[in-house]
Amino acid sequence: MPLYEFKCNKCGNIFEQLVFPSDGKDKFICPDCGEGDTHRLMSSFSSGSSSSDKGLGSGMSSACSSSPGGFT
Repeated sequence: MPLYEFKCNKCGNIFEQLVFPSDGKDKFICPDCGEGDTHRLMSSFSSGSSSSDKGLGSGMSSACSSSPGGFT
């Protein structure tokens, strides 16, 4: 089930909502003001690549490679 971001048209609150296939529509209740006048936002996402890739020169690290400060 995908996690989508929504924005309330009344109060401007941005919130996330787990969307089940049975939900069927893009309108959800704002958790701040209780309004149902919301719309789904186009969200960005990140992706990693293997450590053998040389395209990570901009300071980005792969989510799959080990890093000294991350979880193991």
